[in-house]
Amino acid sequence: MTIMVTTLGAGLRRSLVLLLLAASLVAFGGAGSATAQPARSPADQARAFLEDHFAAEQQPPRRRARPFEGWMTSRFAGLWNRAKARGQREETPFPEADPILNAQDSERPGDIRIEEVAGTPDRPTVRVSFRVFAGDATRTTQILVFAEDRNEWRLFDVLTPQEGQPPASLRQQVERFVATGR
Repeated sequence: MTIMVTTLGAGLRRSLVLLLLAASLVAFGGAGSATAQPARSPADQARAFLEDHFAAEQQPPRRRARPFEGWMTSRFAGLWNRAKARGQREETPFPEADPILNAQDSERPGDIRIEEVAGTPDRPTVRVSFRVFAGDATRTTQILVFAEDRNEWRLFDVLTPQEGQPPASLRQQVERFVATGR
């Protein structure tokens, strides 16, 4: 786009150029565009989520900053809440175990390690490991899948690695429970 400005003073010309530059940045996805990434990295968000999720079982116990579904994308949280509501009406409760710990019992879970960050820019994955029981040598591994929602990385899915099989998807389990009650 070429604009010829010959009769304007230098100050007014500079202001017009800056105005046109700012307008083009907004119009064509420059600064302030909707594609901006959340400030906290996916790895930092994974650690913050796990520390919060484990907070109630620490010594001394701490309050969680948000409920489990508060860390999820809006759509995933809606599915989760529908599954919990259905579980209250069914013989089989939902969830039967803590889906992050992949266990019904735990004792001061922690020793969180960020093992790998992968995925795509809009759907990063963070492989984490932690101990379900303090002092136990056994580590549990989960793959936290994030998506940008409400200006931060939120859980889109939780994948549990299984030996000799593809990882189990918490999102698929939730969708199946909502649909069938099993």
